[in-house]
Amino acid sequence: MFTAHNMPSFSQFRRSWWGVPLWLALLLMPLSGALSVKLQLPDGPVYLLFLPVTLTVALLMVFDWAALPGITLALLWRYLTIFSPSQALLSCALFIVGISTCWLGYRIWAGRQWGTTPGTQGTDRMRLFWIGFLLPTLLVFLLQTLVTLKAIPAELSIFNRNPLTLRTLINYQAILLSCVAILPLYYMAIRCFRHARYFSRQVNLLRQQIAESVTHTEIRVWLLWLTLLVALLMILHSEVKNQVAGDFALLLLLPTMLWAAARFGYLLSTLAWSLVLILLYQFRTQPELSLHLALNTTNLLVWSLILYFIGINGVRQRRLIKKSREAALVDPVVDLPNLRALKAILEQQASSTLCFLRIPDLDRLSRTWGLDLRVEYKRRLAAHLQPLLQPKENIYHLPGFALAMRLNKATHEERIDQISIRIGRYSLRWQGLPLQPAIGISYCHVVPPINDLPRLLGQLSEMAEVSLHSHQPEHLQQENINALRQTKEKLTQLEEVQQALDNERFVMMAQRIEGLRGDDYHELLLRLVNSQGKQLAPERFLPVVQEFGLTWEMDRWVLNHALSFIDSSRTRLPAMRFAVNIHAASLFRPHFVSELELLLKQHQVEPWQLILEISEAAENMNFSAGYRTVHRLRRLGCRIAIDHFGTGYASYLQLKTLQADMLKIDGSFIQNMLHSPLDYQIIESICRVARLKRMQIVAECVESEAVAAALRGLGIDYLQGFAISEPQPLSLLAES
Repeated sequence: MFTAHNMPSFSQFRRSWWGVPLWLALLLMPLSGALSVKLQLPDGPVYLLFLPVTLTVALLMVFDWAALPGITLALLWRYLTIFSPSQALLSCALFIVGISTCWLGYRIWAGRQWGTTPGTQGTDRMRLFWIGFLLPTLLVFLLQTLVTLKAIPAELSIFNRNPLTLRTLINYQAILLSCVAILPLYYMAIRCFRHARYFSRQVNLLRQQIAESVTHTEIRVWLLWLTLLVALLMILHSEVKNQVAGDFALLLLLPTMLWAAARFGYLLSTLAWSLVLILLYQFRTQPELSLHLALNTTNLLVWSLILYFIGINGVRQRRLIKKSREAALVDPVVDLPNLRALKAILEQQASSTLCFLRIPDLDRLSRTWGLDLRVEYKRRLAAHLQPLLQPKENIYHLPGFALAMRLNKATHEERIDQISIRIGRYSLRWQGLPLQPAIGISYCHVVPPINDLPRLLGQLSEMAEVSLHSHQPEHLQQENINALRQTKEKLTQLEEVQQALDNERFVMMAQRIEGLRGDDYHELLLRLVNSQGKQLAPERFLPVVQEFGLTWEMDRWVLNHALSFIDSSRTRLPAMRFAVNIHAASLFRPHFVSELELLLKQHQVEPWQLILEISEAAENMNFSAGYRTVHRLRRLGCRIAIDHFGTGYASYLQLKTLQADMLKIDGSFIQNMLHSPLDYQIIESICRVARLKRMQIVAECVESEAVAAALRGLGIDYLQGFAISEPQPLSLLAES
């Protein structure tokens, strides 16, 4: 026996899995029945809208199977007011069987997306099939079967004994139209009731679906026109004599709603169409012809489908266009905003501070380790700097070996210093090795409009180059005397180099390298005679040669003159061998080997007379174009020497696969070997590894006899330095 004490409270009822859908079904079923439009035709009643079916589907889409008890009770209550208890039970059972069958099929197909908002990509077509088509078809078939089999009196039903009548068609269309056109309105109303935040999310979604070119004036004009048109149709359809005119005026609804679907998106047009149909049918009077009513209902059903797909496809197309625009602003490899995005944001902001990061060593490192290193270095550096950025600030990928940062105008020098300090602490561990290339930093303040951003970035790049030498951030808009002087000196040096190439103002110096087995050879050293007649050491002009891409012109000049000297001096200096320094960039020329072979044949010089010295960093890349070039040079007969060994990032690691004939130990180890046990051990270890590779060893910067004696004791093959021989002009070598 239940008492007031043990009966469940309302809060417990509301929190139960079936509580909310139960009382919602009981509350909304009578309302849906009242809004369903029913007309009396000569052969019986028909529905123009049958909203109880729409309500049941909406409840299932929100509450899933938990809505079934409430739906069952609400339907049973509705049928008890029409049929006898047995007939009501039978009708309710068939109704539930039809709904459950279609919902089960849809649930199995949709999986976890069963409750997504109507119009969601991936579920819309199958939802139309299971709920918009199959459900009405199955319900009409089951209910019509009851009437045909006389299980329900025909006079109490909306169906005839004969199913092939216009009444059956109109009722079928009414359920189809309700499930297709009115379902979104019911679904969103119930979802908003269940979750208060769902309404705000739908409002935001509605705003997102509206085309960017739509203005508030356009929306107001459309709403005003739709209101006037619906009011006119309601007046015309309220009287039988005006129905023909009303049906012609009804055609104006199609372009009006197409306007909304194409411009305002699926959500707004669907909700507006649902309300328009409910309002229009509420004032629909008895038509003169059943066929006329069936044709109008068919038109509205087709229009609903057209509006549905146009609205959805319009929104999807705008989303794809938006994604394409966003993708165009992001580099797909580095996954950072690109130059186009930087230009756009600079135009949008009232003022900005533009910071330029130049990383020239990435060129050499990417040749050594591959393009993946460059990509990963930029990604991780951007992530490393991200904590210093404020809202709306970002890091942008630039072509080549640079990054840009857009900072707010409120940025002061303190923030630039913080960025510089954090950059100084950054290193990338790649294949177990810490890589920390130098980074130049420059910055300036900009305000829109920016007429020539590439030129501005070029100026910032120039200032970042200065920063590499000053080891501090450089401000483009300050009067930086040092930067101007360095830029002027660089241009002057470039002009000197070009004139030296054109006017034969380079001087070749030769330094003897002593072989412990008597096989001496000479290294050719280049000097530039400037316009004042002074000789410039290579470190004064080679950086300019490398920066402005004159390396091959320089190497070709040296090779041509060296081979020409051997050819002209073969009588006095037979079997003369020369070592020539080759820039790393020349190794990547596709025709470098064939061009060298042509020079050798032209001067009738044997390849073994030429030793090509290559910086260690140039050959740190396995299976690269440079590695293949070295292999072809050795097959040609030239000897390869690795210069400045020990100063690169991966000396011992690369010796595992590096193929060369000679190895030159960098002079920084040689000069202090007698006073530094560590340098001595490094030299000793290099010798052991070189012997395992069957490479001859050359020691640079031998400046005393004591150092030379120590190196001979270690088994060094060749000695080079002032203690052995000083450089002399190549012309004097032929006279000696």
